[in-house]
Amino acid sequence: MLREKEREMEKESFPHVLHKHPLSLIPNPAAETIHSWHTWCFGCWRFFLPGDAAYGCSQRCGFDRVLHKECMEMPREIRHPLHPSHSLTLQQDSSYDIIGTCAVCEDSLMHGPLFYKCSGGCEWSIHLGCTGDFEAAAVDDSTMNHRSHPQHQLIKNTRSCSFPCDACGATHKGNAYICTLCNYWIHESCALLPVSAHFPHHRPDHSLSLAFNPPNEYIQYAFVCAICSGTLPMRRWVYHCQLCRYVVHINCATNTSSLSLSNSSNNENVVDGEKYITKGPIDDIYEEIIRLFVKRERGQIFIPNDHDNQNMDGKYKFNNHHHFLSFTTFSSPSSSSHHHNQEEEEEDDGDDDEDSSIPRPEVTCDGCTLPIHEKKQRDDDDEYENGYMSCDECKYFLHLSCFNLPPHLPSLPLHPIQNHNLTLRNAGKLTDWAFCKVCESYTNGLFYKCTQCSFTTDIKCASLPNTIKHAAHPQHDYLNLVWGSHSWYNFCGVCYDTRPSKSVFYKCNSCTFCMCGECVLLPAQNKHRLEKHRLWLTYDAYVNRPGEFYCSSCEDQMNPRGRMYHCRDCDQSFHPECIPARSGMYKNINYGMQQYVIPTLHHPHHPLRFQIITKKKRCDLCRGDSYNEPGFQCASCYFVMCMPCSGSHDMDAFKPI
Repeated sequence: MLREKEREMEKESFPHVLHKHPLSLIPNPAAETIHSWHTWCFGCWRFFLPGDAAYGCSQRCGFDRVLHKECMEMPREIRHPLHPSHSLTLQQDSSYDIIGTCAVCEDSLMHGPLFYKCSGGCEWSIHLGCTGDFEAAAVDDSTMNHRSHPQHQLIKNTRSCSFPCDACGATHKGNAYICTLCNYWIHESCALLPVSAHFPHHRPDHSLSLAFNPPNEYIQYAFVCAICSGTLPMRRWVYHCQLCRYVVHINCATNTSSLSLSNSSNNENVVDGEKYITKGPIDDIYEEIIRLFVKRERGQIFIPNDHDNQNMDGKYKFNNHHHFLSFTTFSSPSSSSHHHNQEEEEEDDGDDDEDSSIPRPEVTCDGCTLPIHEKKQRDDDDEYENGYMSCDECKYFLHLSCFNLPPHLPSLPLHPIQNHNLTLRNAGKLTDWAFCKVCESYTNGLFYKCTQCSFTTDIKCASLPNTIKHAAHPQHDYLNLVWGSHSWYNFCGVCYDTRPSKSVFYKCNSCTFCMCGECVLLPAQNKHRLEKHRLWLTYDAYVNRPGEFYCSSCEDQMNPRGRMYHCRDCDQSFHPECIPARSGMYKNINYGMQQYVIPTLHHPHHPLRFQIITKKKRCDLCRGDSYNEPGFQCASCYFVMCMPCSGSHDMDAFKPI
């Protein structure tokens, strides 16, 4: 029965201004050939989510633009309360020129989204997705002056016939209020919904307001229903909280008594059959991700002692380093000259250092590129790591777990092609960095590379478990590791960006929510040189904070529901990518403690440190923009050199000191 209905819907076609051929339903766009259709709607300019109905060319002529069902059904001609003097007609410009601005959002009207333009000859225009909203009020049983349809009075219809409701979108039998002039139908239950009400699935001190179209901000930032995570159709009613920016479909608001929030007993790192569950965002990636991965793969973590077979006069061989390594305890005097413990670092956090977003000179693991800190021993920890591995001949350090990483893996869950062997390799410190296909960032530490294809992943991503519980999606319990096969499904509900096909995602089994690999491993806390307080990764900075958000670094407007590092005390916000050394493109780069002298390029008594450049905007050699990029910076003067310039010189000229 369902398949027959789908076939009938597929046969239906509708003429539209978007294309010369009629548009028809695409039943399963993900099954179509890759690149057959665009991944976003050319009406509202939002990405399609799994389950969204899409309409494209019925003739399959190669026209690749598609529309949501609601966008396709938008009328050809409307009147808008912001421009009541003339009617507006639906248009799309076929050129690539900017032809004006939208009267509501003030963004450009150019090749892409549909828009309405004044038919009276003036220049007034508005995006299809920027239509306004109204309020509701009932009068009596038989007739109703409803503010969702102020043009005409609505008449009550008691005939039991099925119809699609213009309020909730559902089709079923029942009483209705209709406008015979406009063919406007709404269920009686929808017509009598309160303008404002409290619901058990939202904060008891915040009421939800009824809106007859999602407010423009929700469309602009691709908000989804907070209960079902579904798309918000532009012409359907919603309940929303103006303080929290909480928004839900009216059916979800009235049919759901409570959200099934996570059970606190599931928030620990536990083994459930073959699923390894991790809570996020992760405070300590090494302890909560990498150590558990090594224990799963190798059974236990090898802790050096005087009687093991690898011991050669106190030295241990590591295949990915050309010198033998020594085991250094945290209490060893040899480590005191170059080791900062965690308490000392926390005391330093209050210093007003202009370069505080740059990792401090401390012992950093050359495997996972994370700092090496002494941890307090727990009673249940039978493999307490009371030290780390270090090289006496060069400044090379490894966590014990990173020293125990398996040199070969027969397969990896996040590799798209199973049964491909992976080999542990070491990237170059200053050149030949590896690019992780999971978090899409560079690393100069250890990484796994497939022996049969081009797949590479850094240690942190390779250690990711099959199942996680994450604060970005508190509605449901678990997100499971999947591989995206088509870009229709590669939309991240955290960063609101699309990812290439064959990307790692964590997907909720209860709804359409997906989270990309880059967002999963963002650090729970961060520091930026422009902000003296520690910043916490948040997904709800908008709660009790009305208004717009702007990044304090790049000054671009931010998605209020997107992930950001935010300080509530100072009301400062930052994109994760605007802190490149800690959460951006170069978060997996180990800058180390090494300093270099390059006599042919700079003063021989002025050592250079490899770090993110912050002292000036342009490289002193090529004059290119190198600010917030890796390079070499002088501690004694304002000389800076970008990585491309350093790579064009003989690396033998770089003398470590």
